[in-house]
Amino acid sequence: MNIGSHIPSKNAVEEIKLRKGDTFQIFVSSPQMWKSPKPREDIDVLQDYKGPIYVHAPYLINVATPNNKVRHPSRKLLKDTCKVAASFGAKAVIVHGGSVGEGGDIGEGYENWRKAIEHVEDTGMRVLVENTAGGKNSVARYMDSIERLWEVIGDLNVGLCLDTCHTWAGGIPTEEAVKGFKKLTKKIDLVHFNDSKDGFESSRDRHENLGKGNIPKAELEYVIKNCKSDIIVETPGGLEAQKKDIAWIKRRLKK
Repeated sequence: MNIGSHIPSKNAVEEIKLRKGDTFQIFVSSPQMWKSPKPREDIDVLQDYKGPIYVHAPYLINVATPNNKVRHPSRKLLKDTCKVAASFGAKAVIVHGGSVGEGGDIGEGYENWRKAIEHVEDTGMRVLVENTAGGKNSVARYMDSIERLWEVIGDLNVGLCLDTCHTWAGGIPTEEAVKGFKKLTKKIDLVHFNDSKDGFESSRDRHENLGKGNIPKAELEYVIKNCKSDIIVETPGGLEAQKKDIAWIKRRLKK
């Protein structure tokens, strides 16, 4: 298990060293824009990094939607992100599950996900679907929907990223999420390890530092002991707060 955090894209290797982490996650383009990423100027530094690197795709991407004006640019941006990630040997690209919107056919969302994964297959990059905290007709919020999604895409080069804040706020009990994800994929590919500012099934995606939010510590410790996956914290507070969160996890791994 490698433990790290989501960090600023610039000087990423130095940033994770300051946090005393073994892995990290970055954006390769603005998370709130449709602009495709440019080739990395620091590609040599990233290629030489000894730990795994993860890339988070922009938040705007929704490959599940039936809306062509969103789905088509989503596929393009996902593929462009995968190409840049592959250029420096990233381990995976993480994408939120997305939604078909109120009144949409969720079955169409699963098929749209399959088409999206097939669209990026030639990049060689593994895509991880991240469970989501809210949204109407989300394809990766509740366990039954994630299971149905996996029936459609599980044979492709795709895995699951479990976000602890999202499972909590989305209404999946933590232990059920861990067992359910492992049943689908045998091994959870990555954990986004975040506490939550809000209550269970709040539908609110607001991350908190470990041990300071509403998720019981015993549930967070269950994830550490049972996932056996790389762990990325996406917690607030910058360098010092994330350094403490990484240390919080490592202390519990020694118990």
